[in-house]
Amino acid sequence: MKRHVTVFFGVIMFFLFSSHALSAALEIKWSNYFPVPSAQSKICEEFIKDIEAKTQGKVKFSFFAAGTLLSAPKMYDGVVQGISDIGFSNIGYTYGRFRMTEMLDLPLGFPNAWVANHVANDFFRKFKPKEWDKIHMISMHTSPVNVMMIATKPVYKMEDLKGLNIRGLGYIAEVVSALGGTPRAIATPETYDAVLKKVIDGVYLPMETMRAFRLGEAVKYITECWPIGQVYTFYLIMNKEVWNKLPPDVQKVLNEYPFEDKLADMWNKIDIEGKDYGKEKGLTYIELSPDEAKKWIKASETVIEKYVKSMVSAGYNEKEVRSWIKFAKERIEYWTKKQRELKIKSSTGPEDVRIK
Repeated sequence: MKRHVTVFFGVIMFFLFSSHALSAALEIKWSNYFPVPSAQSKICEEFIKDIEAKTQGKVKFSFFAAGTLLSAPKMYDGVVQGISDIGFSNIGYTYGRFRMTEMLDLPLGFPNAWVANHVANDFFRKFKPKEWDKIHMISMHTSPVNVMMIATKPVYKMEDLKGLNIRGLGYIAEVVSALGGTPRAIATPETYDAVLKKVIDGVYLPMETMRAFRLGEAVKYITECWPIGQVYTFYLIMNKEVWNKLPPDVQKVLNEYPFEDKLADMWNKIDIEGKDYGKEKGLTYIELSPDEAKKWIKASETVIEKYVKSMVSAGYNEKEVRSWIKFAKERIEYWTKKQRELKIKSSTGPEDVRIK
């Protein structure tokens, strides 16, 4: 009798524990290096709220913003190692690590964030770079187009950049050099103090940073050099082992969630807000003349050629490398046309899509 009672309670306990295990939410850590109040952090929180609802409680996220779990340079390795399950960062912090994807950081002529975000995802889907094989890619995305934001003097032409120390990473730094400036590798959260302390004269960043990182309080002049169209490429990735262990219905939610569209809209919106913020602060906006724009484009093309040569030296086929660049430019044309059709306004780009 005692044996039957023991077996009975054992069966009950088994089902109780099994039921708890099945109902327990999957705990997922999500990391981002942007400040808590930033739009980049807020959109992560939006994603988290939506996904938790769509998976009906099967997934529970812990969000670590402002680099509290992983800093920007350590984000990729941290996700691969499982320190965080999901990571949001920028390939410029690991320059040379994602050599194929770094093509997107070249001055390819991106007119604005909305176009660049869609092109980046098209590129990833088309070529599936093996350098990302250790993770699951949730979505590529990009910053808005970089502009010259200077504290010390206005920049109307390339010659005005000579002698100026300007913040830039990776191929963004290469363009600063090609245009005549001196690049300085400084993390974005540190740029405000660096400008105020005159460690640097300015930054080559999107206008959204004027609000997000308070640069509108530190700089005085904005040169809208969007004709060379250069962005910072970002990623939103998940640990591959964690992804593979997710139930099919949860994977389906993540696969169908509109990360790309939401990120494109977010980056575009905050750059418009950044431009408006600079106007409120009384900053001087400078637009390159058509002839001057041609000079900047020609100078920046040397960076594209340098990239091609470096990839050939690394063992890539030159025709293949140039096909990536050709594809990106074709998609820029496609998405710019789509932007016009959808009547989406942006902070930079051709006059018919640009806010005044």
